[in-house]
Amino acid sequence: MTGMTMGIFLAAALFVALGLVNQRRLYRRLSSWRYRNPAAHEPSDAAYAFGRVAALALAGLLVFHGCSELEVADKTSWNKSEFRDAVQSAAASLEEEPHLEDPYGDYSLLIESEVSDAGEGQGPSYAVDVEAAGGSDDDAYEITARGEDFAFCMRITRAKSDEGGLAAPRADGTSTIVPKYDLTATADEGAC
Repeated sequence: MTGMTMGIFLAAALFVALGLVNQRRLYRRLSSWRYRNPAAHEPSDAAYAFGRVAALALAGLLVFHGCSELEVADKTSWNKSEFRDAVQSAAASLEEEPHLEDPYGDYSLLIESEVSDAGEGQGPSYAVDVEAAGGSDDDAYEITARGEDFAFCMRITRAKSDEGGLAAPRADGTSTIVPKYDLTATADEGAC
């Protein structure tokens, strides 16, 4: 929780306390010393009631604003369980249908997109970083949330799909088959 949000809730608690204390006693302790005849300047019962209602209403507004701040803070950062769920969902989603060979030689952008889609509404999609962690038969990708201290390792293996591929037309009127691959993805907690 940020310092500003904490300050908002503390101010709300102060206004609740001001609304709940005896208003007449509060006047006598804080304001009556300014007058020679304090009883002559004492506010009416309606003024005391209005002060109490105003303090409690302001406390309610501050609580609402504080809760809104907490919601914004939640949407602009990932917590570990939300990120774990998004990574696991992305791994399952990658296995659902065949994919073309990635033009950049790895699946970093595809994984980043899948994690962002899986975690929509839970954390900021712009804060997902995916980097290739090495090349072997198993392609490993380290998935992190920017600004957080946790990471996940996704390993992807691919096999040519039974669906064949995508026919891409060529300039000479023939076509080339671009193969599709079935992906198997596993995600583990921790860096690769």
